[in-house]
Amino acid sequence: MRTILLLVVVATIAAGKWMNGRPPGGFVNAPFHRLDSRADILFPGQTLTTFSQKFDHFDPLDQRRWDQRVYYNPIHQDKDLASGQDIIFLMIGGEGREPAKWSGDDNVMIMQYAKQYGAVVFDVEHRFFGDSRPINDMKTSSLRLLTTEQALADLAYFINSMNQKYKYENPKSTMCHVPLQVSGINCRRSAPLNYALDFYQYADVVQYVLESTPITNDKGLSCDQLVRQSFEQMQQLSLTADGRETLNKKLRKDSEILSPPFDTKTTKADINNLFANLYDAHQGMIQYTYDGSSDKTKNYATAEQLCRIYNNQDQDMLDNVWDHLVWYNKYWNGVDITEFPNSYDDMIKDMQETDYDKLGDGGNEARGWMWLCCNEMGWLQTTDTDTVFGSTLPMNYFYDMCSDMFGVDVMNAVVARDNNRAATQYYGGLDDFDATNLCLPNGKFDPWSGLGYFKADKTKNIVPVVIEGAAHCSDMYPPYDKEPAGLPAARDQIRAFLEGIIYDADHPKRSASSLTLTALLLVVFARLF
Repeated sequence: MRTILLLVVVATIAAGKWMNGRPPGGFVNAPFHRLDSRADILFPGQTLTTFSQKFDHFDPLDQRRWDQRVYYNPIHQDKDLASGQDIIFLMIGGEGREPAKWSGDDNVMIMQYAKQYGAVVFDVEHRFFGDSRPINDMKTSSLRLLTTEQALADLAYFINSMNQKYKYENPKSTMCHVPLQVSGINCRRSAPLNYALDFYQYADVVQYVLESTPITNDKGLSCDQLVRQSFEQMQQLSLTADGRETLNKKLRKDSEILSPPFDTKTTKADINNLFANLYDAHQGMIQYTYDGSSDKTKNYATAEQLCRIYNNQDQDMLDNVWDHLVWYNKYWNGVDITEFPNSYDDMIKDMQETDYDKLGDGGNEARGWMWLCCNEMGWLQTTDTDTVFGSTLPMNYFYDMCSDMFGVDVMNAVVARDNNRAATQYYGGLDDFDATNLCLPNGKFDPWSGLGYFKADKTKNIVPVVIEGAAHCSDMYPPYDKEPAGLPAARDQIRAFLEGIIYDADHPKRSASSLTLTALLLVVFARLF
């Protein structure tokens, strides 16, 4: 018999716009990655194919199929089985088109681990994203098939099919609430294990990062204080017609920023939408600050740069807000903005589109992500606690978004609440989830760590890895000079966890032995499940 070690990685809008904490392009496939000339080019040893996936795993009478995109790369496979076992790493794409790099580029960490341990690498695209479409539309009636249960069942069916195809034998156990005939070994990066409906903790962590950035002005005001004062002033101005006219004049430089500007037709939703857009720009520069994904997040779209912009004392603080928006869009989205779209109705109209071709990648990713959040996962990023962003994004804003995007008869506050409670009960939440062999890396600068799990359990082999100074999924990317100080030690912890699974009493390092089948699920959770 041979051994399979399965390492599962879940990576985890209108183009150019964040949507509920998700950047355009996806959690680990941000816009600057798509500008990479190699984004759609296969790497050495890599092939791209499709897998015939089940349409509905929970309806035995439904025999329909659809094609799921799959990358396969055996370039680092240890054909001599020096470890005594076949080792397979499986990466699962998140809420976006899956690029070739995660199973091909030897610079990213999963490929570095594959090279170190002699692993074959698979990478599957998530249903309803990219070209992996069970149905060729995103109508609400179709999105009933976009659930975490269906996605997990996709994995179970894929893994079992690959076991049969490649003659991997003797599955050991089950996991993930689906009949996955392999043992469950998870490594969930940046993973919120709690399906909180009101994700106010996100703003708490953003504030913590600002507080931890030691830049102050001549008056002794720290970065977080400057951001707080700016949002307090803007929120106060938004309450009156005269104040909103002041915002029209102040939030501009050389041209009107608000499009459309506030007027007598302005609604409460438009005002909330303004603050959501302002908050988005802070989310982008904090969630990925100092990661190794590109020169932009290493050096430009960072917490330090955000604070330097807010620290400009030669102009009004609202001019600093505008300068931050310009800087963020230049280095995150690669565009020089001259206006700032600010119509709630226009945003909703874009999100109501159901045709894949009209939506484009950015639109279908945003609609799918919001469906998952509204219908099941929650993670609606309010500012309902006393943070620097004030009470600018209340829970009702997100309830209205869910209803307006998908129809009030299908999705509303009661449905969102009840479905979220049911999902939490099903998966167990922070307190009652049942898992073993679980590695949980979280960056302390990652807002998603606000719903992470940090309790070590030697009996169940649950290993939290807290990374000082690191943000979202930072340990996925290649090391670089002057990276966050906590990353090298975190990678050592992850390697130690992997080695503890790969090499055991039956499979000592650098020796062959009788073989059994093991599966390792390495879940890089930027967003999903």
